[in-house]
Amino acid sequence: MKRALLIAYEGRIKDGDVIDVVKEDSPLLVILGVGDLIKGLEEALEGMKEGEEKEIEVPPEKGYGERSKDLVVLIPEKEFRQRGIKPYPGLPIEADGRTGRVISVSSGRVQVDFNHPLAGKTLQYKVKVLKEVKDEREIVSYLFKRFFGFEPENVEVSDGTAKISYIYTRNAEEFEVRLVAYLMEHLGFREVRMEKIYRRKEEGQGES
Repeated sequence: MKRALLIAYEGRIKDGDVIDVVKEDSPLLVILGVGDLIKGLEEALEGMKEGEEKEIEVPPEKGYGERSKDLVVLIPEKEFRQRGIKPYPGLPIEADGRTGRVISVSSGRVQVDFNHPLAGKTLQYKVKVLKEVKDEREIVSYLFKRFFGFEPENVEVSDGTAKISYIYTRNAEEFEVRLVAYLMEHLGFREVRMEKIYRRKEEGQGES
């Protein structure tokens, strides 16, 4: 079974801005070896024990890669207009399964950068392993929270099957698909059963 770790960390651009924070009171569960983290951070965690804390530096080749000029492209502005989009610098776009952002708009052409925003950056992390989780039910519960953003109502695990009950919310189907695929691909479950619970809202409660 792959190692499942509850971690907290602070990541920043070297000598620069903070880019991500996971606090100890709301830790992140990661499975090592499945691509949950950038390579440099995962390599550091592989040798860490429960309760251990470490500061590491991650070069671009073990982070988000080097910047590539080939990923900065020019697209005719009319292609945006045909889709009802008015391009402007900073606009995030998706094309051919890639995510990019508009750099400039000039003379009927739009320059788009498909490099990751952190490509070419050296990163620094302070990371702590809070717990190594070995109980499958606990792992599934933490993963549910990671994908859905809240706790499940109930989780049962036995003989390669996971049964998860939760209060229905908007976009639940999208989260379900991602969680089920993750559990089957990375944790080897043969069957995942998702039970939606519909609960009437009391007066004054916000919309889910």
